[in-house]
Amino acid sequence: MLRKLGLKAVLLTRGKDGMSLFQPGRVTHIPTMARKVFDVTGAGDTVISAFTMAYAAGATMQEAAALANHAAGIVVGEVGTATATPERIKQSLKGSKLEMQEETF
Repeated sequence: MLRKLGLKAVLLTRGKDGMSLFQPGRVTHIPTMARKVFDVTGAGDTVISAFTMAYAAGATMQEAAALANHAAGIVVGEVGTATATPERIKQSLKGSKLEMQEETF
């Protein structure tokens, strides 16, 4: 898909297994940050908006994906439509040791 469409990257959410960021020659797997899942309403919207905001602000794609992963973990932990505020994202990031698995091809 990257080559065919000439994309820089594809971010694929994998539900309870987190997400994968595909870039030319490599893929980065990011485990989920959700502790409990009550409702997935808005999780995809949260991922794309948090990723886009972080990337536009200067984060790398891997950093933006990690931040988006934290934001999604927040919203799925509540029943109904929820928001991931900057304060809640900061709290989620505190002490977090996100282990990403990168593969090259």
